[in-house]
Amino acid sequence: MDRIARGHHLYPGPDGSWRHSSPDGHFTRIRGPHELLSAAQKHVYGAADPAEVDENGRALRAALHARGVLTTAADGQAADADTAPWSVHIEGDNPIAHAVAALLPPTARLSTGPLDEEVIRAADSVVSCAGWLPDARWQQIDDWCKSHATTWHRCHAEGLRFVLGPLSVPGSTVGYADTRGRILAAAGLPDELAAHWAYLDHGHAADATGDALPPVPWPGPAAAAVLAGLLVEDLLRLRTTGTPAARNVQLVVDASTATVSQHLVLPLPVTAGAAG
Repeated sequence: MDRIARGHHLYPGPDGSWRHSSPDGHFTRIRGPHELLSAAQKHVYGAADPAEVDENGRALRAALHARGVLTTAADGQAADADTAPWSVHIEGDNPIAHAVAALLPPTARLSTGPLDEEVIRAADSVVSCAGWLPDARWQQIDDWCKSHATTWHRCHAEGLRFVLGPLSVPGSTVGYADTRGRILAAAGLPDELAAHWAYLDHGHAADATGDALPPVPWPGPAAAAVLAGLLVEDLLRLRTTGTPAARNVQLVVDASTATVSQHLVLPLPVTAGAAG
């Protein structure tokens, strides 16, 4: 069934000719009979039942499809995505983790608690909402998720900001190994950064010899909901379309200034040793 694509508009202009506007702000004039375009608009907006169209109508719809104005979804596809079994495990006892749990659809089979290989094997998706960066632990989680083809998302505190993702889909997107490798490669003082991560890892240690870490500056309820919403939207978009909302993009959110910056993460090159 033809429907208007998300964020697109099809409408008559003040001079009587029709336009298409795209989500990126581009406008295109469309030539054709007003009656034909008006009927097409009502149909693809869902305001009219599907009707038999003539050759001109089919040509118009084909042209609109080619430009990305229209999309075709099989009947019931969205409903199937909502009702199909989906198990999500959330790690973290903090405001962001709690907000993620609250925002997930009620049809999701939700579990919480520490992540281990058995939990990751059993889940479709996992989310780790950490405080200070747990570098060594996330390397282990990344390996487990790759081994069991489990999607995983993550966030952590960095100073007064929070860093989200990228969402990792094994075999399709970058993983944590790619992310940390690219961050180290771009760092002006990679040795100092690695030493800082090692200090944070030592503070996460369960034994009494771990260095004490300062409290995490957790956001208030409103900011936590925004951060959780970005994580959940990525997961839901992947579930319904097969593509994350922010593919291979890491988001850095500063709630104190209401700013979000994006950092594209490229996959690390595969070496001969890794390939073998």
